[in-house]
Amino acid sequence: MNQTISTSELKIGMFVVGIDRPWTETPFMMQGFLLANPDQLRALQKYCRSVTIDRSRSIGDQYSAKVFDKDAPLRGQDGLVRKHPDVVESRVEAQRFIKVARGFKGKIHTRRQPHIPRIRSEDGRSRLESELLYSAPIVDDVYRALRETQLAIDSNVAIDVPQINGLVGEMAAGVQRNPDALLWLTRLKRTDQYAYDHAVNVSVHAMVFARFVGLSGKQVHQLGLAGLLQDIGKVQIDYGLLSKPGPLDEREFEHVKAHVTNTLRLLQAHRDFDAEVLAVIAAHHERFDGTGYPRGLEGMSIPLPGEMAGIIDTYCAMTRDRVYREAVSSQRAMETLNQLRNTQFRDTLVDQFLQCIGLYPIGTLVELNSGEVGVVIQQNQVRRLQPRVLVLLAPDKSVERFPRTLDLLMQPDTADGEPYRIVQALPPNAFGIDPNDFFLA
Repeated sequence: MNQTISTSELKIGMFVVGIDRPWTETPFMMQGFLLANPDQLRALQKYCRSVTIDRSRSIGDQYSAKVFDKDAPLRGQDGLVRKHPDVVESRVEAQRFIKVARGFKGKIHTRRQPHIPRIRSEDGRSRLESELLYSAPIVDDVYRALRETQLAIDSNVAIDVPQINGLVGEMAAGVQRNPDALLWLTRLKRTDQYAYDHAVNVSVHAMVFARFVGLSGKQVHQLGLAGLLQDIGKVQIDYGLLSKPGPLDEREFEHVKAHVTNTLRLLQAHRDFDAEVLAVIAAHHERFDGTGYPRGLEGMSIPLPGEMAGIIDTYCAMTRDRVYREAVSSQRAMETLNQLRNTQFRDTLVDQFLQCIGLYPIGTLVELNSGEVGVVIQQNQVRRLQPRVLVLLAPDKSVERFPRTLDLLMQPDTADGEPYRIVQALPPNAFGIDPNDFFLA
């Protein structure tokens, strides 16, 4: 929805798609850009008298979706004529976000929703809240399937591979509609079972990463299935080793490494199991410098999907509590991965993963320069370091009775007159709170 306005009416947050003179006669090389700072605004006002903006690609207060005549009749598939629904959607606001999140405590998510969330034309995604409510029961079913898989292995009966494959397909569709929603669900759905949490976490992150780097829909699905099943062989490992609070000795580590072989053997027992998924599972502990296992592959001999799975497995393990180590923040995990460039993982893949997930992925607890603490509830695709944040704690770290949202891309001011910025990402349960518990209280 384009609109031509005078440059005197321009505001930060507008997306400029056209100007009243050739682009080559201005400092702006990109023919279409988000107006993100005062310098850009002054330059446009210097070179142009009018510009064309696209409200549907603008952000913050300057954003609006396509508006339809609500009084115009709309004929549905059932033949009945109704008034057109109001499709003007605001960005995620605190009250609405908390209302939806609280719904999880009410268990409304355990029932499958009848309608797939629609894709919005303005950003090509489904609404976050709609996707949370739709995909939550699918993730519930994934957890149930994982528990059933463990029971099947313990009872020496066949794993229900078609069921798991179908559920991964549903999650992959959700990732395609709104990857942030599925990443958020991996936090909302945490249990006290690390193995299940880790499997779902890896699966979703693998599909988000595969989608980001442009792999095909089939490959997105394969990586998601590999991530979900890559550790099922640990069921056959002594639980005492897996839950040991201290470091493993050499003999114990060799025993734990056998989980890769165990997993492959369990899955190969199923006729026609996808060989490419098996290849990903076989390689997810191989490392670029040859220090991985089970085959000690190195460099480009490691299949790309397998190396992607290794990065994701490492990241997800660092950001969750384990018996021998507390979880670290996403920022710290990314810094660790960065230190492993061209040793355990090739540098270009580390760079791509950082760009995909960002330092502050949705659900990350962050401390602001005001002293306030918030949780990231929406990524800004233009500026990854300036996400949308829901403020949970006041500067004195007391709980905010009336939470509010801050879009850091719009550079709102703190009480001291300085633009808000993130000082650091925080690990889960920092300052004694868990953002998920806060929402669900």
